[in-house]
Amino acid sequence: MRFVYICAECENYIGELELANWDESMLGFDTLDSEEKKELVQIDFADQLGTVKAICDDCYKKKTASPFFYHQADDPGIH
Repeated sequence: MRFVYICAECENYIGELELANWDESMLGFDTLDSEEKKELVQIDFADQLGTVKAICDDCYKKKTASPFFYHQADDPGIH
């Protein structure tokens, strides 16, 4: 199966893996709860294609450079 990684923030292509044999724990999917899996991982067994949302290096750097901004944006009490 081919796994294509796309940035969840900017939607840029990150990379891909081609694996003949795999399981969820190999790729870290077992650490996600069902809602996270639904949001971040789409698997099409017929086409042997998995699309995985992650975060690219550029978006990660932007997020960590302004942690105060991102923490406030995630706070439901801030409008």
